[in-house]
Amino acid sequence: MTKPEFTTIAGEVRPQRIHWRWGFSVAVAMMLIALFPQIHFIISRGHQWQGANVITHPDEVAYSVYVASLIRSCPRRNDPYTRRGDSGETAVPESLFSIQFVPAYAVATPARMMGISASSVFMILPGLCAFLAALALFWFFSLLTLNERFSAAAVPIVLGFGTLIAGQGIVRHVPNLNYLIPLWISNRVSPTALYGLPFLRLYQPAAAFPLFFVLCALLWLALTQGSRLRSIIAAMGAGVAFALLMFSYFYLWTAAAAWLICVCGLWLIARGGNRKRTIIVFAVIAMFALAALVPYLLMLSHRAATLDAAQAYTFTRRPDPFRFPELVSFLVLVLIAIAARRDILRWRDPLMLVANAFALTVVVVFNQQIVSGRSLQPIHYEWFIANYCALIAFSLAAFVRWRDGPRLKLTNRRLAILSIAALLWAFGEAWLAASVAWDYNRSIDEAKPLTNRLAQIALPIEAATALVADLRLADRLPTDAPQPLLWAPRMLVFPGVSESENRERFWRQLYYLGYDEKKFWAALDHPDWNFLTGMFPYQRLSPAVSGKQTAITPEELRAQLAAYLEYARTFSRDRAAAPALSYLLVHAGDQPDFANLDRWYQRDAGERVGGFILYRVKLRE
Repeated sequence: MTKPEFTTIAGEVRPQRIHWRWGFSVAVAMMLIALFPQIHFIISRGHQWQGANVITHPDEVAYSVYVASLIRSCPRRNDPYTRRGDSGETAVPESLFSIQFVPAYAVATPARMMGISASSVFMILPGLCAFLAALALFWFFSLLTLNERFSAAAVPIVLGFGTLIAGQGIVRHVPNLNYLIPLWISNRVSPTALYGLPFLRLYQPAAAFPLFFVLCALLWLALTQGSRLRSIIAAMGAGVAFALLMFSYFYLWTAAAAWLICVCGLWLIARGGNRKRTIIVFAVIAMFALAALVPYLLMLSHRAATLDAAQAYTFTRRPDPFRFPELVSFLVLVLIAIAARRDILRWRDPLMLVANAFALTVVVVFNQQIVSGRSLQPIHYEWFIANYCALIAFSLAAFVRWRDGPRLKLTNRRLAILSIAALLWAFGEAWLAASVAWDYNRSIDEAKPLTNRLAQIALPIEAATALVADLRLADRLPTDAPQPLLWAPRMLVFPGVSESENRERFWRQLYYLGYDEKKFWAALDHPDWNFLTGMFPYQRLSPAVSGKQTAITPEELRAQLAAYLEYARTFSRDRAAAPALSYLLVHAGDQPDFANLDRWYQRDAGERVGGFILYRVKLRE
């Protein structure tokens, strides 16, 4: 690889013309990898495929039901599970979905205009988001390095190895295979919490992920353009991108804010000759940020009371220095410092400043609580942005070392080998995700005829509440059918119910399905997150989210059982009527004891739909 020529104005790097064919090539490759789970599922199901989209992360169902509600023209502040807020007369509080509305509307608005269902949108979205993310990242690398071949190779390296740097996927799944790995090793590796390519979790952060790198590219242009007018225009574009990120995804915009602060500080220190321009650029971006922050904080002040608990919002000042993206970032910072001390690298080089800023950003986002005293699920930084920032820092530092080092040559052949290896690793992650999620996606697809039938016979919303015995199907059902639900495991992430009402709805579901003490304990023989979430906060069930292990004790389970049995003993008609059921959905081969339900409701003979039975029920007089 020849050493690139830099054209400069006033001592700053001026970008040259970009040859986009390299960017489009790698973007198409990433798009095909992103679409593989859906293509694999359709081919494997063959003529049995009913039209369901594939998911590779369980939280995607919450995002798909919200998109589905917007496609149905529900207001921004609505609860897809209870359908509260639909009328507009009694608006529900703000949720993370309604505050972070930009990607949701970006997905739902064209879908509604074209008459496409949420399920169909989620089939297309992985490929589209991967394509746009690859292009945005290629543009960013091309502006910085002025080398299209390296930029094209860097894209799959960053996007493909993101799961690895997050410490998830293949690297954690394999040690847990007891038939391959000794048990004493498996016991020391916690189970995998994330599969696939994390940046493609739908629709967060996938839909807004490319915007992060658009912001980075526009800031670079603002700092390096020779023309002051062009610099200000680029700064305004960066400001708009940051404002959009603020209403897109919390972990992306806070990481972007940390990166902007790091770049600003490093640029002021190292590029003192252009201090005036630096101040103007960041002042322009700050004006847009402050303009967006006012409505953002106003919306946040009207958030649902359950939001903080559901999101595991905690108060702490404890440092968090040992996450894997941080270790990679520390390594990059140390290597840059050593190389600069030996005059191998020039730390004032703009590329080095950006690389340092990305590495420092990773440290900042995991340790900001030392100053703020507040922490909100830092695992999301580790999975969805810090891992990619660490890889970008490493890639930029490596490029400068290869560019300036007399002994190291990065030939086109070596670039091709690196990019192919990264693409193969990304494909491996996608294949593993498709395999692990196969049973879940098959069960959802088998229920598609049932949800299609529900959509056909939808009654007026206030009289159409459905009880779904299969809790996994209950979580997914509002994506495909409009009926509100008695209860679903992810109901509490939306603002329609309080914690006490959520618990009461869960007890009512168990009561109608004939749960007694024996059946309750039988359900706990094979602990299921969907069942336990009716009794315990989300963070108690996921150490990855809360950051600590707090095992549920037998005493706590006995207390929950006692509360349920007391609830069942005192059940009344008033409870049965609020809300009144209209539908009951059960597996044909798993008929529960309907004695409790039949005491309060008249039930028809049932309609067989695929492997399910759909009952219409009516409250007794």
